Amino acid sequence: MNGWKVTAIIFIILFVLETAFIFWAWDLGATAIENENKCLANICADYSSYYYDGSNKMCYCYEGGDIKYQEFME
Repeated sequence: MNGWKVTAIIFIILFVLETAFIFWAWDLGATAIENENKCLANICADYSSYYYDGSNKMCYCYEGGDIKYQEFME
């Protein structure tokens, strides 16, 4: 097997892995934005402010600086 064939195979594998990573990251970001919008519009619409914690998938609703409601987002 020639050296250029090995190099080509390595670059093809790296390209496939890089493309898969980009799609995974894009989906992860889109899901976080969707959950934050749900937190704002559906869950905390009646409260003065909100915070969406993406790492724990928790939505916190605040009124006067105190947490009044919290919900786990799936």
